[in-house]
Amino acid sequence: MQSLPQFHLPDPRAFPIYEGALANPLIDLALAALAAEQGVIQEKRETELRAAMAAMLSAADTGAIADALARAPSLAAQRTLARVLAMAQVEAGRAAGDAALPTTVFAIPLVIVAADGSPVTVPGALPDSNEFVALMKTGGALRANQTFALSNALVSPAAFALDKLPSTLAWWSLTPGAPVAVERAPMPVPANQESVFLRFLVGTALAGPGVDLLTERDTGKWGMPFTQAFAKQLGGGGLSLLAMPRPPQTPLAALYQGRAAQREVSLQLFATNAIRKFRSGVGEPEAVISAHRMADGSGEVRLSLSNPFDEKGAEGFRAELHATDRAQDVAVLMQDLLRECNVQSVTTLAEVFPDIDAGTRLPMLFRADALDGVGDKSIRSAQLH
Repeated sequence: MQSLPQFHLPDPRAFPIYEGALANPLIDLALAALAAEQGVIQEKRETELRAAMAAMLSAADTGAIADALARAPSLAAQRTLARVLAMAQVEAGRAAGDAALPTTVFAIPLVIVAADGSPVTVPGALPDSNEFVALMKTGGALRANQTFALSNALVSPAAFALDKLPSTLAWWSLTPGAPVAVERAPMPVPANQESVFLRFLVGTALAGPGVDLLTERDTGKWGMPFTQAFAKQLGGGGLSLLAMPRPPQTPLAALYQGRAAQREVSLQLFATNAIRKFRSGVGEPEAVISAHRMADGSGEVRLSLSNPFDEKGAEGFRAELHATDRAQDVAVLMQDLLRECNVQSVTTLAEVFPDIDAGTRLPMLFRADALDGVGDKSIRSAQLH
């Protein structure tokens, strides 16, 4: 099989012009860090940015942070702001905590695939969180730390929204074993449809000064027992549950990692189901990857699958781009998955397209056999052999 030629998918998001606009000191620091020619100067600017953000979180004043994220003039600036914000939350939390008993606050991203023959709602809490703590301790999680606890609440990404971050700083003042005050998020599962949810377990651990407990890159020995215990506690009957934990991270880092993991699992489910349908019906699907800009300036990368012998059977997947995402990375993820699935024809469109098709008033998706009006220069095709 030949490798795909190099391609570049443009980022579809619209970033505002910052020059001449009302200054935001956080944007200024992010731009200064990006422009720094020496690593030591970049580190200094990012330290200043982190300290400024931490002070704002401690004062429960997130207006300037929200403005900076909304008016970041480039993807690089937006990614810098989001990355440093994750560190600022930890810095502000530690400042609010007890320095003599340093608490590590972490979140475990869970990508959960659920399916049932009838509509059902999966509860937003674990019946027994202590079982998962025991499994993680046995498996050497958190660098074999033995002094940590998990909240039993399954929380949604909304728990880490910017306006809620100031209230999370109190988590660093808790001792392990004390419950983390966070809202539970049940999971409504429709009938006869696989659904992919993103939830988090929040925990606290005691560690010595300067000890980083969050260095694992995978779940090691505790991942599979964790998955099995989750299905046993919350599954049953006709409900199928597959919970895939990711390594513990600081809360916002877990959010960023969890979103990417949820997108990857959702894409895998979409592609395997759609490709199987085409192959069992009309034959091999053809794929088109395209970038789209929403009316509010946000963006998506979309994948469509179709076959020229099935005019009505096209399938589409829409991947929302968050502040930490690069459109090119999402496109590569799609390309790699299609290669693994042995899809022979993949077309990448090298322009930015609107969200809505003017003719149908539906989200725009492309069929591989109907690309004549798109323009030859905007198409880069790859035949896989």
